Amino acid sequence: MSAAARAEGGVAVGARTLRIPVMGAALAALLAVAACGAQGGAPAGGLTRAPAAAPTATSVASVPSSGQPTLPVSPVVQVKAGVVPIAAFAPFFIAHDLGYFTELGLDVELVPNASIVELLPALAQGQLQVGGCTPNVACFNFMNRRTDVQIVADLQSAGRTERSRRSVGLVARKDLWDAGTIREPRDLVGRTVYVITGMGSAPHVHVARWLKQNGVDPREVEISSLPFPEVYAAMQNRGIEVGYQTEPLLSAGIQAGVHTLLAGLEDMDPAAQELYVMYWTGIDRLGPQVGERFMVAYLRAARAYLNAFEYGVDQEAIIGVLVNATPIKDPAVFRTIHYPWVDPNGQVTRTSLEADAELFRELGLVGPVDLSQAFEDKYRRFAVAYLGEYRPPQ
Repeated sequence: MSAAARAEGGVAVGARTLRIPVMGAALAALLAVAACGAQGGAPAGGLTRAPAAAPTATSVASVPSSGQPTLPVSPVVQVKAGVVPIAAFAPFFIAHDLGYFTELGLDVELVPNASIVELLPALAQGQLQVGGCTPNVACFNFMNRRTDVQIVADLQSAGRTERSRRSVGLVARKDLWDAGTIREPRDLVGRTVYVITGMGSAPHVHVARWLKQNGVDPREVEISSLPFPEVYAAMQNRGIEVGYQTEPLLSAGIQAGVHTLLAGLEDMDPAAQELYVMYWTGIDRLGPQVGERFMVAYLRAARAYLNAFEYGVDQEAIIGVLVNATPIKDPAVFRTIHYPWVDPNGQVTRTSLEADAELFRELGLVGPVDLSQAFEDKYRRFAVAYLGEYRPPQ
């Protein structure tokens, strides 16, 4: 799924439980289409942390093999992490639900937000210690002002496998495609493309790059805001011509003859850095190696997620976590759609983010952006040293 949130409405949060609201009727109906007639899943429930024994004062986490670093698991430290209830945040939900955080002495509260941009102020002020962001104008402005946030790991990037590619992309209405009216970038000149959160968003920069690479001035195409479910409904009713869509609605629309994929994320930008994990710069003050502890649990969960969808390892358990944590309540949807890719070693494509900031500058949406101080790789490097480089399951 793309960076901007699909979920809408309020959510209730407990100290140890993340609760997701029941979907609106329109979104629920569209997701039922995506499941191709499969029966609906259980109603929304709480995502409860697995219990863990209280560590002693000298406890350290188990070491995968000799020569690798150790981690303290005490004292237990409370951490608040901002999330959006979408599949792209799967590593957060998996680490929480399967007890990976708890094993490392972290009492993590997942705090739901309606969108990525919504969590930024709380993260910059230390009210949240972990969150995520995307290559959009709001996030670039935050980092450009040297606020107390830093990019530490990948959360979603361009797909690397057949199953993970084209989980999000630009779609044209099926009748216009069939008539040959919209088939290529130049056909969008003078038309409006509807993307979630509109101008200055991550979808906007991907579409602009695709247009520019194909000889079309991005300013000749109007960008307007419309959430994913509304893009689907408006296209179904022939109210719009072109939009940006994500799974499961992307596959649902193709199957139902509503739209055709013009370009997937990887077609528009093969090196796209769609989402990234951010830390509050004061995270190290919370306790011994809190940033490293969180990152080890996070990457362990990212690998479990990848192994489930790419190789079928413990897939039903991982799907169960996602059904519990997102508005998609039918497990069949997760079994069939393209999943959002996350790098199993957490590597961030820095050049992609810098290029996105520069393109926004060229479009007049932001001034010069200096990201030189925005990256901190030590937590990711530690986690990879602790867990070892990722290897596919045998």
